[in-house]
Amino acid sequence: MTTTYRPQPLARAWQAVVEGRLDPHIALGDFLDDWRRAPSTDRALLIVDPIPDSADPTVHRWGAFAAALVEHLTRTEGLPTPPWAFDERWVLPEPWFMLGRGALWAWQMVATPPAWKRRRIFGGDETMLIGRV
Repeated sequence: MTTTYRPQPLARAWQAVVEGRLDPHIALGDFLDDWRRAPSTDRALLIVDPIPDSADPTVHRWGAFAAALVEHLTRTEGLPTPPWAFDERWVLPEPWFMLGRGALWAWQMVATPPAWKRRRIFGGDETMLIGRV
């Protein structure tokens, strides 16, 4: 018997996050694995549908992170970013400093890639941000 792995669209995984059945870190990590393994011609299928939002502030914040990640990945690879990733709801009302403010505040402000900055998420460079997933 042969088992074929099928990548899961981010919207489907994020629905499980919103419902409390899946941790955002797991959903984002699995999405990154699927993104990296999928042929570039199939990657748009992983992000075509918008991710659902949540009334839970923590889940909402991670949803904004997911939107930034999608924008970052598509721009890095020269693919079109889906319109849902630019929805204003994914711009946080207050800045989120993922490493705390203190001494790292200035570094986070400078090093964070534009996709996250636009959403008021500050966590350092790409390695630090994607490594959080």
